[in-house]
Amino acid sequence: MANLIAERLLAEDVVDYMVFRAVCAPWRASTGSPRDPTLREVRFRPRGWVALCDGDGVRPADACQVSLFHTSTTRRLRVRLPELDGHRIVGFTDGLLILLNKSTTAVRVLHPFTRLFLDLPPLAAIFHHLVEDTWSRAWMDAAVCWSYTSIAVVAWFPNVPVVVYAEPMHARWFVIHRNLPLAAALPFQGRLFGVRRGTGQIVQVHPRHLQYPVVACTPNNFGQPLMCKYYLVDFGGRMLLAVQHHTIDLLGRVAARRLCLLPG
Repeated sequence: MANLIAERLLAEDVVDYMVFRAVCAPWRASTGSPRDPTLREVRFRPRGWVALCDGDGVRPADACQVSLFHTSTTRRLRVRLPELDGHRIVGFTDGLLILLNKSTTAVRVLHPFTRLFLDLPPLAAIFHHLVEDTWSRAWMDAAVCWSYTSIAVVAWFPNVPVVVYAEPMHARWFVIHRNLPLAAALPFQGRLFGVRRGTGQIVQVHPRHLQYPVVACTPNNFGQPLMCKYYLVDFGGRMLLAVQHHTIDLLGRVAARRLCLLPG
């Protein structure tokens, strides 16, 4: 019975699962520990939780705590994380926080509830050689991608069409795309997808193919790509494309469509 309850809790929220295991020693002994040091076990990730970084006007790095919101239950938790000291949150995937050390540019993936983390190499060389624009460094984005055997962080920049990635055992970051400007991106089912700026093409960014494959295209009736703003959304395990129009006759109008990804 304990295992059945535990599995149902884990399917909904890893926080409730951790509370359940903490009740008594027999329950802990009969259920799996959520402290996965590889962070590859998707079941033990804080899925559904997102960070509310600026809700109270205090930077998480200054307060060493962050507010987390569960998108399904509307539950909100404020978690103290000393690991935020000296870091900046540059992304999150499945509730995992991606941190950039402001002094060393090293990257860390942190589970906010177990406080387990993975360290990745510094981005200093990438910044120095490929991303000289200070604004692009300040507004960089990152996401976690994974397979059954590996986990990686992919990073991209608003004004520089470069995409890089690294794994915990790597000594440096690797360039996977040198000419892929992204208007939007979404980590989805272990992969990273993006909208190629100015084209309306949805491409698979990572894992890398010989050429970034176009997995879907924006319908023609959604408007000219240069006059639209794109959003990719994970909606109950389905990828949605939302398009906001910037033309005068359609100003403010938003269209949405479920994407059926092409194989590749």
